[in-house]
Amino acid sequence: MGLNVKIKIGTRGIVSNVTGIAIAVAVSQVFMSASACAQQAAEHTYHIVGGPLDRTLVEIAQTAHVRLSYDASLVQALKSSPVDGTYSAEDAIRKALTGTGLELVPTANGGYTLARTKEEAHGGPSAAAGASGAAATSNGTQVDTTLPLISVAASKDSGGTGFVAESSSSYTRSDVPLSETPKSVSVINAAVIQSQGDQSLSDVLRNASGVVTRPGPLGVPQYEIRGFTAENVTANGLATVGPAPNVTPTIAIASVEVIKGPSAIFNGESPPGGVINLVKKAPQADPFHEIQLGYGTFGDEQIALDSTGAITPDKKLRYRFIVSGERAGQNAMGYDGKRNFYFAPTLEWKDASTDFTVGYEHTVDREPIPQFTLGYLAGGIYRNYIGNPLGQPSDHFSGQTDNVFFSLERKLGSSLTFVSKGAYTRSQVVQMAWTPVMPLDQNNSTSFFNFDSLSNFYSWSLQNYLRAKFNIGKAKNTAIAGWDFLRYNQYQSDTQTPGFITDPNIFGPFTFPSANTGNLAQTFASSYTQAGVYLQDQFSYKNFHALASIRRDNYLTSTDVPSATHPAPGTHQNAVSPSIGLLYELTSDIAAYASYNRGFQPGTAPIFGGGLLPPQTSQQVEVGMKFNLLDDKLAITTAAYRTSFSNYNVADPVHQGFYIPTGGAVSRGFETEITGQPLPGVNVVGSYTYNDFVQPGGAHVPVNLPKNSASLWATYNFQTQRLHGFGVGAGLFFASGQYVDSGSAYRIPSQIETDLGVFYRRKGYGLNLSVKNVFNRKLYYSSTSAALIPMGPERTVMLTGTYDF
Repeated sequence: MGLNVKIKIGTRGIVSNVTGIAIAVAVSQVFMSASACAQQAAEHTYHIVGGPLDRTLVEIAQTAHVRLSYDASLVQALKSSPVDGTYSAEDAIRKALTGTGLELVPTANGGYTLARTKEEAHGGPSAAAGASGAAATSNGTQVDTTLPLISVAASKDSGGTGFVAESSSSYTRSDVPLSETPKSVSVINAAVIQSQGDQSLSDVLRNASGVVTRPGPLGVPQYEIRGFTAENVTANGLATVGPAPNVTPTIAIASVEVIKGPSAIFNGESPPGGVINLVKKAPQADPFHEIQLGYGTFGDEQIALDSTGAITPDKKLRYRFIVSGERAGQNAMGYDGKRNFYFAPTLEWKDASTDFTVGYEHTVDREPIPQFTLGYLAGGIYRNYIGNPLGQPSDHFSGQTDNVFFSLERKLGSSLTFVSKGAYTRSQVVQMAWTPVMPLDQNNSTSFFNFDSLSNFYSWSLQNYLRAKFNIGKAKNTAIAGWDFLRYNQYQSDTQTPGFITDPNIFGPFTFPSANTGNLAQTFASSYTQAGVYLQDQFSYKNFHALASIRRDNYLTSTDVPSATHPAPGTHQNAVSPSIGLLYELTSDIAAYASYNRGFQPGTAPIFGGGLLPPQTSQQVEVGMKFNLLDDKLAITTAAYRTSFSNYNVADPVHQGFYIPTGGAVSRGFETEITGQPLPGVNVVGSYTYNDFVQPGGAHVPVNLPKNSASLWATYNFQTQRLHGFGVGAGLFFASGQYVDSGSAYRIPSQIETDLGVFYRRKGYGLNLSVKNVFNRKLYYSSTSAALIPMGPERTVMLTGTYDF
């Protein structure tokens, strides 16, 4: 079957949606048939370096405004030839098809399709225009049914592939499809994010298997992957410090990647559970501009602008400008509401041999204490929402971050490419709040501790590598050799007048003093330097694919703690981290894979009294299956894994900023994910996770994770002419029961959150009504302490409008 999508590119934006499932993308007629010949004959300038064939065809068809329909299976795993110069639509497409065994065939309605050349043909059916991507109404008008009704930006930044993600270039550092990658990688793209009306990274990550969100009282949420903490969120593959990646507005995110298990080749300091990576939106050659306005529960007001296009007539110089602001009166617990501002201009130069991007991000964020409840000393949990601040209403966590970055990709020949990325980040973080330190007694009384601290982070991150593509007979290789460098410094100051206060009844009137003591002094200063070299090879021979890598890292760390009895000397550590993965395509639709990965984290956690905890090592074995069904419209991945970890460290409960060792751990589990379009007009993304986290005897770390969790989000686009432009979405997010703290005195019950969405899009305008926790159930996040159990949102409503011009 083929796909047929209607696109209109111009100053008024997209009338109906762009789609493509996996590597199948179809571009259809946008102008009246009377102008088709003129459009096809018109010449346009292209600077396309090659890559996945479907993406190249999309770019040509969008630029030339021509209709192109073809069979999804024809272009699967094919690469296009470079298209650099001024061509008509026909000539540009034929140039891209060079060496693919495909030819361009005109259709009777003035469009085009693809077919195998006579030399390559084996009797397979070729696509015809007007295939299953559209449904015909009673009056003969075609209505797009393939995609949720998303905006121009979400459509383009998702690569025209709907909910299905084709690749993770950040992980493999190349364009190898996920279907050929022997590892579990979750990718949630802009189409999913917008259809759900997601407002935060926590909202987005509900769609990824194996990820559990754990909010804290004084900072951005912590994320657990397969039972282990994801230490930092990376951005465009570069390591970061500070809170900015966690609070990046979703309008600036093209996709979120979750790379499961130790991933040293991606990030030398490799957490055992995996890495979360944000892919930011990049400049586009074709102009579009989008204004977004939102209003929701608790007076939440949002406004954003996303604008991109070419600066020069030849489209080599492009820009993207995103600015976003948000404020709310208060949160559900009565604390002063959040305040966010984001400003990000980006420039890109792209021609046939060079792709150079430079950009700047400025992020200002102020977050109130999140909604929470407490346990009782005698056991059990107060199972309701607390409707008043437990502290001052102004208690908050805030951060300001400036980030300057660049990316260079330069072709040194037909098969050799040099890539360089770098970023400098400066971030300042303030924590100012009263937080409970004990569960409630029988009189609903508890004690609170005053947090008043200031931290400054500075980091430099750099990646350089050479990528070579070459064939040896029928065997295809993509080899990478590179060097990474990371350095960051942290300086933390805390109040010198810490205080404890006892509130005799948290539900009665009580006035807390200001958390701002005005008496800060430096607590510690630390520095961290990491340099790594690595080799990686991706090998393909017929149905067999392999990914192997080896990496060596050197680490220098030092910590200065003025209050320590003995100064901690700097440490020099090194590690070698190998990995290998094998994948075999059993059929054109089904593949099996197995992988082994090792990871290393240097000892950087300070011990109160001096010294650092020892390094942490991890290893993972994973096996799984990958399915691409229904002509690549539906992608399914299953994975079974075992991850072991040598040394689990937790925060020192008595001394802020320090840590204690608690032994190793083993995590075993099974995951499955599904994305795609199983039926006309229906788009789904779903996941299921079973995780069994086990610690050896003698280790008593509160794990507190659900053993079973699942999610399912589906959208439906009405297919009749009368309701064309309307769609609905519904989602279920499930977590099984889990314990809080050590022992079994505190237990969070199983829970299901139900979300709904209604959206409308027509002629450049869009409306999205998102309702989360429709039935207003009592929801809880995971927690390791009965003194603070974060609660999920009460029923919240957000109405978002977009205008494309």
